[in-house]
Amino acid sequence: MLEAAAIVLAGGKSTRMGRDKAMVRVTANRMLEGAVRVLACEFPEIIISANGSGHNIPGTRVIADTMPGRGPLGGIYTCLGESGYQVNFVAACDMPFIDSSLAAYLVSLAPGHDAVVPRIGDYYQPLFAVYTKKCLPAIETSLSEGRNKIISFYPKIRVRFVGPDEIRQYGDPDRIFFNVNTPGDLDRAQKIALQVPKITVPRVTGTEVIDE
Repeated sequence: MLEAAAIVLAGGKSTRMGRDKAMVRVTANRMLEGAVRVLACEFPEIIISANGSGHNIPGTRVIADTMPGRGPLGGIYTCLGESGYQVNFVAACDMPFIDSSLAAYLVSLAPGHDAVVPRIGDYYQPLFAVYTKKCLPAIETSLSEGRNKIISFYPKIRVRFVGPDEIRQYGDPDRIFFNVNTPGDLDRAQKIALQVPKITVPRVTGTEVIDE
């Protein structure tokens, strides 16, 4: 087991889906259940960020936002404060193809950094990333200033960005980071789930550390 916790964000309004995304089934499991099942293989503590009922899963803790209405950043802030670990992997519940090996790799890069975030070109994956408790002051500042975008606090911390070459050692980024926001996305995810992903052998390679 890793010396880290996993935080699963399940507090969104699911407006575009029209129903609670956490309860939607891509495979046999609801998406929230599937995320917990995958992450429990690597993480000794699983925290679910949710403001409503119906998200309780045995072996997890459900924590409501202390700053509701601030989006995922509010959930991250609350759960980081409540976590029993310095290092925390954060994922959205609407990502049905979470790869626990990639999550573990991101955790392994945390020493010497405040956050570890996948980035492909100009696109970040802030909801498949590692944040340490050292991020809390910067997040609090962003929230107090009304900046709810997750990446708003990145310039104030030490970030290790993980590029596409590293990510592809664990699978197809388009599959790993696929998220379900609409009924159309759900249909596509169910089709992707029927495909057998290519098996790769992860290897650790060095890349430039970029602090912004």
